[in-house]
Amino acid sequence: MTKIILAVFIFAVSSNVLAQELSKTELDSLYSLYTYIQGINTSESINQNLLENPEIGKCGLGLVTSIKQNLNSFTLEQQSLLHKLLERPTLPNSILTPSGLFRVHYTNVGNDAIGYDLNTLLSAIDSVYNFEIGYLGYPMPPTDGADGGDDKYDIYIKNIPGFYGYTQPENKVNSTSWTSYLVIDNDYPVGSYYTHGINAARATVAHEFHHAIQMGSFAPSEISAPFRESDRFFYEITSTSFEEFVFDDVNDYYAYMPTYFQNPETAMPLNDGYNLAIWNIYLQNNFGFDILKSQWALMPSTPAIKAIALSINNSGSTMGNELNKFGLWTYFTNTRTVSGRYFEEAANYPLITPTAAMNFNSSSQVYNMSVNPTANYFLRINLPSPDGVFFTIITNSDWQKTIDNYSQFLDFSFTIYNDSTSGEKVIDDGYSVSFNRDNQMFWNNAGILNNIVVYGDSNYSVPDIEGETFAYPLPYKTSSSGNIRIAFQGESTLGEEVDLNIYSAGVELYYSGKKAIRSSYIKNSEKYCEIVVENTDADFSSGVYIYVIKSGENIYKGKLVIFND
Repeated sequence: MTKIILAVFIFAVSSNVLAQELSKTELDSLYSLYTYIQGINTSESINQNLLENPEIGKCGLGLVTSIKQNLNSFTLEQQSLLHKLLERPTLPNSILTPSGLFRVHYTNVGNDAIGYDLNTLLSAIDSVYNFEIGYLGYPMPPTDGADGGDDKYDIYIKNIPGFYGYTQPENKVNSTSWTSYLVIDNDYPVGSYYTHGINAARATVAHEFHHAIQMGSFAPSEISAPFRESDRFFYEITSTSFEEFVFDDVNDYYAYMPTYFQNPETAMPLNDGYNLAIWNIYLQNNFGFDILKSQWALMPSTPAIKAIALSINNSGSTMGNELNKFGLWTYFTNTRTVSGRYFEEAANYPLITPTAAMNFNSSSQVYNMSVNPTANYFLRINLPSPDGVFFTIITNSDWQKTIDNYSQFLDFSFTIYNDSTSGEKVIDDGYSVSFNRDNQMFWNNAGILNNIVVYGDSNYSVPDIEGETFAYPLPYKTSSSGNIRIAFQGESTLGEEVDLNIYSAGVELYYSGKKAIRSSYIKNSEKYCEIVVENTDADFSSGVYIYVIKSGENIYKGKLVIFND
C-alpha cells in the first residue's frame, strides 16, 4: 500500500467511483484504511497521508458505506474480518443525555478511553438536537428499536485514528428512510486533528447527526442505498455547514477551505463538500434556513445540483445569479475583507487563487477560456501601471450539464479594451470589457477593479417597474401552460407593435423582437393591452427572466419564472 494509491483512491471515492466496479487495488485501499481506523492496521503511510490530507479523515460516512456496498467483492479472508468490524461497537458503559433522547456508549479505560469531559459532550449533543430538530424542524431519525439497549439514538465513543467520526446506516425503514448510529473519536489528540479535544467532538456530533437526519428522512427513493454517490458533495456541504450553524465558535471547517479557494473553477460535484460549507453559509445569510430545508425536501427524488437550483428559483433568484454573487463573497476575504459585508468570518478565510492571470498592454485583447458547469472562473488582468488590477468572475450555472457530465469544459471569451466605448460594460474612464459565450442564459459575469465592484453586485440591475404590468401564468410551465401572456397598462391599439426584450437574471439579452397587441380590456377602470410570448420565440430554460416592453415613449418591466418540467 503506497501513500499515493491511498490518496488518489480516497479522493476518487468522493467522486463517485463507488458506483462502479472496483479494482483489487481500490478494494485493498478501502480495506487498509478501514482496518486502520478500527485499530487493526497500524500503517505509518496511512497515518502520514491522513495528516497531510485532512479531508480524507473528516467524515467516514463514505468509507463505511463503501465497505458495506462492496462487501462481497473483498477476499473471503477480508470479508470475515469486515463482517466483525461492521457490527456495532461494544463498550462497557452508557449514559443518557439530559434530554433522555440519546444514549452515549463509552469507556474510561484502554485504547478507547474517553479523553474529554463527558458531561460537556452530553450537553453538546442535546444542543445539536435543540437546533437541528427543535429549532429548524428537521425530523428525528427513525428509532432502531432495542438495538444499543433501548430505542434511544445511539452514539459510540471509540478510538478511530485520523477520523473525526462517521454515521453508519443500518436498516432500511422505507423507500426514503434508514436507521443509523454515530461513532465519534474518543480524544482528538493535538497534532492529529485540525480541531482537538471537546471542540472537535462538538463539531463532529453536529456534522454526523445531520447525516443521520439526511438518511433518516431524505434518502433517494429510486435506489436501495442511503444516499446517491453522485451527491456525496452535497451531504458533506450540509453537514459541515451545520458545524458552524450549531457551534459558531469551533470553526473546524477552516481546515478544508483552501482546496476550494485554490480551484474555484471546479464543478460543485467535483469538490469533496467539506471545502464548500461556505456555500451553505452564503445561502443562509441571503435566504435563511428555509432554502436549505427546501433542498432536502427535494432530495428523495431529485439530484442535489438540481435541488439547489430549484430552491433558488423558488426563492426568486437563479443559480447563476447566486453563484456569481457567491464569487464576489469569496473574493472579499482575508486581506480584502470589507467590514460589515459578505462573510462574517471572512478575515479568517484564504484569498481566492485566480484561475488565470494575464497582462494587458495593448488597445484590446481577447482571452479564450473554459470552465466546468456550476463553477466560477476568476480571471485576473494586470493593467498597465498605475491603473492596477481588474478581476472578472465568470460563472456558468448549467446544472443540467453538470448532471450530464460535470467534468466537461464550457468555452467563453473575454475581451478588454483600453477605452470606455468599445466594450459592452464600462469599468472606468479608460477601459471597457465584453463577454462572449454560447447559451447566455447560464452565464453571469461580475467585475472588480482595484477591489471595487464595478458591475455584478446586485440581484437584478434592471430598474424598478415604471408602468403597471404583469405576466401569467406565473410560474410558467413549458409542459402545460400554453403561451406566456404579458399585460401592461396603456393605450395601444390592437395590432400595434411594441418592442419586447427578455433578459436572463444576470441581465444578459435572451430574446429581442416586436410583438403585436393581441387583446385589450379594462381592469379597475384602467385599460390593459396584452402581448403573447410563444414557446418558439426562444429556447427558454428553467429560471428567472426580466422582460422590458417599450410602447411609444413608455417603458414597462416585470419578471417571468419559467420551469421546464
